[in-house]
Amino acid sequence: TRVVEAAVFKSLSSAISVLERMIQAGLSLESAHINCKRRLQFYTHAYRQKYGRQPEIPEWAESILFFSFGGDREVVEFSRNYAIRLIGEAGGALIKERELVESWWTSKHLLEFEPFKQKWPDSQRTKKFGAADLGIPVGRIEEAYRRYLEIAARNGLEVLGMCIYHQRPNRVSPSISFAVFVDDGNPDEVRRFYNYVAEMSKMAVDLEGTMSTYIGDGERLGGFNRYEHGKALDYMLEVKRVFDPKKILNPGKKFTSRWIKEEFGA
Repeated sequence: TRVVEAAVFKSLSSAISVLERMIQAGLSLESAHINCKRRLQFYTHAYRQKYGRQPEIPEWAESILFFSFGGDREVVEFSRNYAIRLIGEAGGALIKERELVESWWTSKHLLEFEPFKQKWPDSQRTKKFGAADLGIPVGRIEEAYRRYLEIAARNGLEVLGMCIYHQRPNRVSPSISFAVFVDDGNPDEVRRFYNYVAEMSKMAVDLEGTMSTYIGDGERLGGFNRYEHGKALDYMLEVKRVFDPKKILNPGKKFTSRWIKEEFGA
């Protein structure tokens, strides 16, 4: 048995706190994502294709938490009911529109799309999805979100939205996608996008996070990641030179970025 639910909150912090409480209470989450209001529009592409309208989200909602439980029916039902109680205690509201919840599940976990109308590539016809994928301490995510909006605006990029991926069982360990739209046919906009990635990456380190989580940093951040690693980057490269001088192992690995210069982080 599986149950999928979604709840809206007045802040990102509230949604994160509820996710933490679910884990602290002993609930075994199968999956969990937190979207800002803007990012939700991207993930509900399947909903709009099917119903021809935007989903109904309360005006006051600034974040939405999607989550699921899977297992024996009695355990799943108990987990769902306990989670709903925690949501209510935090001032959140459960999404009643099942089609919206199911469209998120379809988008993230299934392949049951309308032919030729899925968000990839249907939402990418004019501008492409581009993101800085960062790790941010949970207590500083609100600050990071504000900085994200400022950095995107400073680089003249349209905000697509933020999504927090819950990456690890039994503790909140977020990997965050701060996404923007990018016209890859416009060289100036591509340049501004990589300036955006560099600024966002520095911001993550300044907030005691990391500039790269589950995505490799070679082509995007190689060399520039010295801002995070410091002298340790030299040690990493020296170990590579000693054990693999001819670069036979992992031959596609890139140690510098053609997009972001190392001096950017100086």
